[in-house]
Amino acid sequence: MADPNPLDGAPVDHDLDRAFRLPSYIREDQELVELYNTLVHRLRREASGLPMNTLQMILIERQASFYVQIKYKEDHQNFSPNQQKEFNVYWLDLTKEFNRLLSQSEDKIREALLGEIAAMTQDVAAGIEDDAIRRKVRLALSEGFANIGL
Repeated sequence: MADPNPLDGAPVDHDLDRAFRLPSYIREDQELVELYNTLVHRLRREASGLPMNTLQMILIERQASFYVQIKYKEDHQNFSPNQQKEFNVYWLDLTKEFNRLLSQSEDKIREALLGEIAAMTQDVAAGIEDDAIRRKVRLALSEGFANIGL
């Protein structure tokens, strides 16, 4: 298998191919199949660089699949107002969970990145032999980081 494009986000895991299949009644509608594939691709891209476990990958599938099923039911007028409300509430709960997981992962990545930046700037400043220049650089870095809330 070729290396995945980093813009594709979470890589395709062929062990989960069966999970990423729409029900047969929806697979007959090419527009909905294309919508599903687009949603899966975009959700994976939004998760790009984040560690994804199996449950998170399945959550991507559920979000896309459930949304497409809502669209199918809307197209075929298979909804009572209460059913549509229930479907929408459930789908919004799925998206809320996915966004929470993304936010937690983004916070961890941000903290790790900031730690690396802090260590790098300390190393660079420590390598400056001139005490006056080293103090100016450290002060400028401290003020710059403070100005952006770090």
